[in-house]
Amino acid sequence: MRSVAAVIVPFVVMLALATVGTPPGASAALPGVPPTSAPWVPIRDIRNNFYRQIGNFALLMRRIVFREDLSLVEVVSGTTQAAGAGFNYRLLLRVSDGEGRIGRYQVVVWGVPKSRDWTWKVVSFNRVAGN
Repeated sequence: MRSVAAVIVPFVVMLALATVGTPPGASAALPGVPPTSAPWVPIRDIRNNFYRQIGNFALLMRRIVFREDLSLVEVVSGTTQAAGAGFNYRLLLRVSDGEGRIGRYQVVVWGVPKSRDWTWKVVSFNRVAGN
């Protein structure tokens, strides 16, 4: 018969190893999105087509999930933040709805540029004042 110590010690060691690997405050708001590790940095060349693609991606996901007919008019401004292997992109978008009304939306998208191994994720999508 095994002693109590022979059963408890491996369990305690396994539990300790599981908790050591996660630094304090490292939980992500959205499953699969890594924790942030840097401050937000303004995007200098907001007219770059790359940011337009990110905005269109956020609108496409919104269309698929909520069946909203939204079209990108322009990317107004944005900031980036290092987060795990990729970046958070916080963009302010001017968007047209199905009836032609223009509104502003702030989106945060996480992704790894030029990678096919990581799935891009829409972290947040909010309507803000203005048009």
